[in-house]
Amino acid sequence: MTANKDFKHLARRLAASEGISYAAAQRRLLERPADDDGSADPDAVCRFWMPEDAKGVPYEVRQAATLPTGRAYQVAVRYEEPSSIAFPDRWLLALVYAMLADQRPDLLPGREDLRSAVESGDQAAVDAVMDPLDRAAARLLTKEADHWWSEVKPRLDSYADAVEADDRHQVGRLVEQWRRAWTKARNSNGYYDAPGVLWHAPKHWLDALLVDRHGGHLARVRLVDGRPAFVYAAEWGEAGPPLAYRVREMEPGRYGNAGKLIPKLSGGELVDAEDCRDDGPCLVCGGEAGMTEGLCEGCTSRQP
Repeated sequence: MTANKDFKHLARRLAASEGISYAAAQRRLLERPADDDGSADPDAVCRFWMPEDAKGVPYEVRQAATLPTGRAYQVAVRYEEPSSIAFPDRWLLALVYAMLADQRPDLLPGREDLRSAVESGDQAAVDAVMDPLDRAAARLLTKEADHWWSEVKPRLDSYADAVEADDRHQVGRLVEQWRRAWTKARNSNGYYDAPGVLWHAPKHWLDALLVDRHGGHLARVRLVDGRPAFVYAAEWGEAGPPLAYRVREMEPGRYGNAGKLIPKLSGGELVDAEDCRDDGPCLVCGGEAGMTEGLCEGCTSRQP
């Protein structure tokens, strides 16, 4: 009985430290070969290091390293006002982190790497070791309605079904929020409707985070054919800046204004990253540059 209690306690600690479900933590403990921290021994009594154990480290750094809810909060609060309508839906990003951590443990940083990053007190160091997980989440999430309803939501539905009903720790609570989001209830207008979730918001937060780290565009650009466009989502690879962008074409502005989006019934256009250029003024003549070098086409041709 004591050994069973110790094993359950160890599984709960592992689930909390890696942001995975309790059942997944049990499976990992039973499947791993024994190592020097005793994590695979069901009879072992040990305590996994957790970011909250770091002393003298800013709270924001420790929270950014805590999966799934802590990191989701820190990513959201950097790019969304807490008073906004989208900020409360940060639990969706936490659920995506939890699912990926369960299904793709190779995306998680090693314990020693994570500990070193946290104890450095540098949030950028934590972002660096979390980069594979952030990229995977950014590739999964979308701003395209067809992709959300046909691929992303069904995958999250399957994950919610796979999380055991007696899983009472934080992943179980996230799954409960997911189910409430799609359960019809009487709204303030007296109609029965599912509240849903602002599923496009976490994609924006992750894109902004990764662009800050690796460079890229998340604003107005000029396409290689000269059309102005607005980037609303980025497509990420395994490393480096975005491989492509989803853009909406813009009508050129008059009298120096930015212009406006051209209405379209369909989604945006997918454009290779190399075909999107900065849309700032030319450094020589002040005209529209549309070039990463900061020069318009005419001034570029005159350069030695």
